[in-house]
Amino acid sequence: MKNQLTTNQQNAMNIFDDVIITNSDWAEEGWDRVYISRLVDTLVDNGWSNKSAEGTVGSLCETEHLTAEDSGSYILWL
Repeated sequence: MKNQLTTNQQNAMNIFDDVIITNSDWAEEGWDRVYISRLVDTLVDNGWSNKSAEGTVGSLCETEHLTAEDSGSYILWL
């Protein structure tokens, strides 16, 4: 079970679902490999301020929705 998200985190995850996961090769599994900068840029492109996007993505790194990999990328889980 995924941990409880804040409103901003949930709003970001909804955008990531619409923009990133639905276009992923792994959409059926509900994940994709991403870089933090892509997540921030996706939120900014959807009307978020850079500061808010960075803070929200940073806080998502503390949840089960983003898993760091040795390569420097992250796995984004829905």
